[in-house]
Amino acid sequence: MPVMSTNLIKNFFSGPATRPYPVVKREPFPRARVRLVYDPDKCTYCGICANICPAAAITMEEDRENLRISRHYDSFACISCGRCAELCPQAALLMAVRTHEPSDAKVVEHSTSR
Repeated sequence: MPVMSTNLIKNFFSGPATRPYPVVKREPFPRARVRLVYDPDKCTYCGICANICPAAAITMEEDRENLRISRHYDSFACISCGRCAELCPQAALLMAVRTHEPSDAKVVEHSTSR
C-alpha cells in the first residue's frame, strides 16, 4: 500500500490533532504570555534596557532642544526574554504574567519624561 494511503487511513481513524479550544483550555507555558510593566518614577533613563534588548523592542530617543529623553516600547516586537527586567539597575521594568486574554489590536506604549 502506498505511503499516502497508509497515512490517510491512520489519520481517519485517529483522534483530532488539535484541542477543541473554546471547550478545552490549556494553561499557558511559563513566560509565554508575559507583559512588560514599566514604572517611570523609578527609571533613570540609563538606556541599559534599550541596549540589551535583542529584538530592539525598547528604544530611547533624546531631544536635546527640549532636554527630554523618551522611551518607546513596541509590545509586538518584544520576544519576552526578560533581559531588560533582569538588568534594570533601578527595577523600573518587571515581567508580569498576563491576567487577561491577549488582545488582537496593536498596542504600542510610549512614555516621555524629563
